[in-house]
Amino acid sequence: MDAQAAPSSTLPLTPQQILAARAAIDPVFLDSPVMSHGALDAALGCACLLKVETLNPIRSFKGRGTEAVMAALDPRPAAVVATSSGNFGQGLARAAARRGIAATILAPSWANPLKLEAMRRLGATVRLADPEEGSGKDLARRIAAESGALFVEDGGHPIISAGAGVIAQELTVAGHEVDDIVVQIGDGALATGIGSWFKAHAPRVRIVGVVARGAPAMAQSFAAGRAIDTPDTDTIADGMAIARPVPSAVAQLRACVDEILLVDDGAILDAARLLLRGAGVAAEPSAAAGLAAIMTNRDRFAGRRVATVITGSNFSEAFQARLLEPAGKA
Repeated sequence: MDAQAAPSSTLPLTPQQILAARAAIDPVFLDSPVMSHGALDAALGCACLLKVETLNPIRSFKGRGTEAVMAALDPRPAAVVATSSGNFGQGLARAAARRGIAATILAPSWANPLKLEAMRRLGATVRLADPEEGSGKDLARRIAAESGALFVEDGGHPIISAGAGVIAQELTVAGHEVDDIVVQIGDGALATGIGSWFKAHAPRVRIVGVVARGAPAMAQSFAAGRAIDTPDTDTIADGMAIARPVPSAVAQLRACVDEILLVDDGAILDAARLLLRGAGVAAEPSAAAGLAAIMTNRDRFAGRRVATVITGSNFSEAFQARLLEPAGKA
């Protein structure tokens, strides 16, 4: 049985759904800092706000949605199964452990070893998906069916998106006024949640989604109005390496997002370096993708007030080494 805390819809989430999610989330994930830095503004040619989601127990925004969905499950299952390259799995493992629920995470064979270890440390049983067994989601559903566990699909449950939408609620409550918010798209929950809140509270704000050029499934699906698989993903942004979109997530994105920009890995690396060297903010590749979109579309954002979300800082040792390479080195 799949976890579905609310029916799927092609409409944006309501503010009431997002506020209900906020009430269920562990406060350790709430009210993350917002910062700006003159060096960033000068480099980008716009006024840039960063919503920093890295100062929490899992160093990622994913704790918001996983807390919300686990709190909403009624009756509470004995066990859950999910797929994740790392951050969603960490959030689910922590939220499940807090409620005495066993968690099994199916991760791709290429997953960041540090994220795999973090999921295990938080109490999850982690299994690497063997490509010969089918896609990770197919295997996860099979394990859930055979064991009586609940399959929880990131991007497939509105309550997860509602938890992510609390980020936007915090921005408006704090009085931050922006012209655009640039949001990374992996499974789609972050953009759906943030877009839903702004559509209700500040509809003039343009919601700009960002997709990794090496994993274009969500961009192609958004344009076509239906889920399109792109099995051969190739990007350093593991949290955005979506090959098989959730159909309901595609429909939700089309209701909440105004446009999608593509970014390549070189721009993502440049953006992560700018964040670290210009503002002292450590970001994993997916977390820097929003800034990469701003950097590579300077004319589009010139002179505007732009916000983006630093979604996580769980980067691999290899990526850290690339971040610390001397300026100008390829």
